[in-house]
Amino acid sequence: MSPRLRREGDATVPGLVTGLASRAVLLAIVLLLIAAATARAGTEEFSTFSAEAQEEDDESLIDHMLTRIPRAWDGEWESAPLALRTSQACLTSGQWLTYTDLKLRSTLGERAWFGFDFTQREDDRANYDFLDFSFHFPTRFGTAAGMFRPFHDKARQDFALMWDVGNDTTAVQLRLTAGLEDLFNNFWEFRQYRNGGESEPYLRHPWEPGLRLVVRQPRLRAEVGGRYLTPSRKRVIVSFADESLNRVRTLWGTLGWATVDASALGLDWELRSTNQQATSTDAPWLEPQLDDRNFRRQWSFESSVQRQITPRLEAEARWVYQGRTQRHGPPDGPRFFDAIDRVWQIETRWAAHRAVTLRVGGMRDRITVVDTGGNGYGSFNGYGTRFETRAYVGLMTRFGRVRLEGIEGIELDHEPYVVSGFHDKGFLQLQTTF
Repeated sequence: MSPRLRREGDATVPGLVTGLASRAVLLAIVLLLIAAATARAGTEEFSTFSAEAQEEDDESLIDHMLTRIPRAWDGEWESAPLALRTSQACLTSGQWLTYTDLKLRSTLGERAWFGFDFTQREDDRANYDFLDFSFHFPTRFGTAAGMFRPFHDKARQDFALMWDVGNDTTAVQLRLTAGLEDLFNNFWEFRQYRNGGESEPYLRHPWEPGLRLVVRQPRLRAEVGGRYLTPSRKRVIVSFADESLNRVRTLWGTLGWATVDASALGLDWELRSTNQQATSTDAPWLEPQLDDRNFRRQWSFESSVQRQITPRLEAEARWVYQGRTQRHGPPDGPRFFDAIDRVWQIETRWAAHRAVTLRVGGMRDRITVVDTGGNGYGSFNGYGTRFETRAYVGLMTRFGRVRLEGIEGIELDHEPYVVSGFHDKGFLQLQTTF
């Protein structure tokens, strides 16, 4: 059984809490559907999202897979009130991937508490940094919370209202979120709409409802969640004298995910799926039909099976199927991009010491690409339909509360660019609690 399942499966929950949590789940789903039907939203997480930009790195998906924090560390992260984790990797000769999460907690009183969360995502899929300050107040039926996310541009500052039921030790954990995006952009004060160097008052204001639900049993962990960023519409005012210089922009997006971890038949199983999509437009105010529509979607399905062969040796097989789509409208289009990744991964892990584990594995990605070009990643910098094969070796260790992992990946295919010696890529993961 995986360490993650062993840790979480030991938790027991009183029947009353479980019953309240179950009823809260049903209520949360109803509230989420109501919010989604009446709200409007947009965020940096979706405005910077791209499916075709990943073609600049010919091994993007297997790079992202090796960048992940090890699953064995997840239980410690979930249960720690004060923790930091980061994943960093080499994408291309000029690009570095950085994921960082930091969470801190302090008391506000006998039961209330203050939270600080930092989220950094900088890679070839999206690029954003969030600083979240939150205030949490427990009640008999859950924990009410409010969040503030500041930005230098006042028009981009976000707020959120949250309701939590359960925690990392309960059989059911629920978070319901109502995000209030760009709240100071002509919401309370119609003169407050500057964003950077331009005036961008909303014609339809953004909102962001979200949901995360986790179920834990002795041999099962399941999680489902999502965020819905409803269509927003803003006017970009460059000149008050010449309307032909002004523009109108829209943004809409969704993000959903689901994971299942289970132990059965002497094996540890994992299923996960994600689906993110966004649509944006940028049209001249006087010619809205030339909207430069940009639709992008990325979805994946993943399965793995793990077996403990000896007390120190375990093996894992993983398969990933990923689809990427991007569509562009006039005046830059019509043009389109489609890609499918199919990755097989085989890995063994040997616990040489209680604090040292060696990873050895191999990966092969079959990538099919259809691209009309003209996007800077297709006919110019893209690599088309191809195979990518990699061997890698990694070392996981622990010093006190600090977990470290380093991975060295060796490319086994002939590269379509100049390589001195052999082509390798490095990956680093770090996690610590305080």
